[in-house]
Amino acid sequence: MIPTDFLFQLAEYEGIKIEWANLTNIKGLYLHTPTLKSPVIALAHSLHNNERKLRCVLAHELGHHFKTAGHHTIAANYLNSVYATKNELSATKWAVNFLVDTEIFLECINDQRNAWDLSDYFYVTKDFIDFKWNLLKEMEGIL
Repeated sequence: MIPTDFLFQLAEYEGIKIEWANLTNIKGLYLHTPTLKSPVIALAHSLHNNERKLRCVLAHELGHHFKTAGHHTIAANYLNSVYATKNELSATKWAVNFLVDTEIFLECINDQRNAWDLSDYFYVTKDFIDFKWNLLKEMEGIL
């Protein structure tokens, strides 16, 4: 399992500032614009009490940094919602692959571990495990 502290260290190494904010409808937000000195990840205060969710949200926002930075979508409307969705999917895919190692995941599957066991093993949400499962199912011959 990748330690939670490593996610914060990775953000620091990349020059990303972490801010805790009063977010209600979302749990995290990645901001990177030319007017900012450095990229910022805003995390909801509610994540302080849920490390498993914090790991997933922070990894997702780091996924935006590594995979979608420069693809600016301020607000999605009918014309750009597909593009926004593509960016969200790309960030989630990066986060899931980062936190849930494929080789170890497959070993756990061979050991008959269920989704809840895998969620505990990798210390991620069950949604991340389901996403990983679906990613591997899309690849021919993996599952």
